[in-house]
Amino acid sequence: MAPQNILVVGATGQQGGATVKALLELPDSSSRFHILALTRDAQSERAKRLVSENKGAVSLVEGDNSNPKPIFASQPKGSIHSVFIVTALGGKVSEEKQAIPLIDEAVAHGVKHIVFTSVDRGGDERSWSNPTNIKHFVSKHNVEVYLRDKADKEGGKFTWTILRPVGFMDNMNPGMMCSVFTAMWTAGMSPDTKLQLVGARDIGIFAAKALSDPAKWAGKAVALAGDELTLAETKEIFQRVVGKKIPQTFTIFGRGMLWGIKEMGDMFAFFEKEGYGADIEALKREAPVHNFESWLREESKWPKN
Repeated sequence: MAPQNILVVGATGQQGGATVKALLELPDSSSRFHILALTRDAQSERAKRLVSENKGAVSLVEGDNSNPKPIFASQPKGSIHSVFIVTALGGKVSEEKQAIPLIDEAVAHGVKHIVFTSVDRGGDERSWSNPTNIKHFVSKHNVEVYLRDKADKEGGKFTWTILRPVGFMDNMNPGMMCSVFTAMWTAGMSPDTKLQLVGARDIGIFAAKALSDPAKWAGKAVALAGDELTLAETKEIFQRVVGKKIPQTFTIFGRGMLWGIKEMGDMFAFFEKEGYGADIEALKREAPVHNFESWLREESKWPKN
């Protein structure tokens, strides 16, 4: 039997790249799947490297997911079995406009399973009824509801899985983001409030599970996390593993970010008052997800102590 074509949106980005990697690491992946890696620029170094490092297993598809007709027109109708969708925060096009037209075209093309990566909003059940007041959380909630309702209306033409990551451990990699994120955490949350975190690698692992076994994952919406820590616990683990204090810019700068950027302030208020709700122990029974320490040691770009 010919390998199934899986279209991965954002294949050169963080979550899409992790999904491609996880798919290729599955047993017998070369005979089971062929990955169509969607990228805006097929001539970029990342795109060319993705193909050269995975000869025969990955093909590039150049296109914009907010204008999906040419993407699917470039492939024979019915030839794409599954699609992984990730949307970009803060772009010129809203997240709904990035995802919903793509969903419609995928279904019209004959795609059988769609995996959408969203955001957790308080646990698997609560997230359905809790869009929150955070702009990009609301956008992802709207896409989730559209995907679920379209599947119902289409009467079994396709199935779906929704993955809901929590805060990204990858924000703690070297760079300005780490310093600013730590300052906002200091300014925006009480010392005893815990924040759930997940590594991009683990998002890719669960996406690959859903794409490779749709029957098991159809109709499921799952929050993804690997650890739950206070800032003090995060700092202690970082110091022990990396051998120095976690970078942090001035707390007043973090406070200014939360005040000046409403969406950021709303998000940290959500962390403080409601919080993510992933069932970490259940996830561990499904896959060996990273806690913060193992992520630092095995995945992060920090030199190790």
